[in-house]
Amino acid sequence: MKVYETSQIRNVVLMGHGGAGKTTLAEACAFVGGAIKKMGSVPQGTTLSDYDKEEQRRGFSISTALIPVEYTDQDAEPVKINFLDTPGYLTLSARWKRRSRRRMRP
Repeated sequence: MKVYETSQIRNVVLMGHGGAGKTTLAEACAFVGGAIKKMGSVPQGTTLSDYDKEEQRRGFSISTALIPVEYTDQDAEPVKINFLDTPGYLTLSARWKRRSRRRMRP
């Protein structure tokens, strides 16, 4: 993956309840963006973001995973989109929500 200027990087945090489809959405974005050739499956433990053996055994995310995708529009400069696939359990989701609100304030 090439080096990008800060202005060319987008960070997208996927937050939601457990089982809402965050990992599947991240997998689809990686597939459509060309980062992977075949979509994995959460039940089968073959997704890009659930790489830990315990995550594969349990069938849900335990830690936050970063999925970088390069995207180029026809008339624009290429950008790097970092998808952050977060676990869906309530404690961590509340923590992410607090942090994201804090950083968005002027």
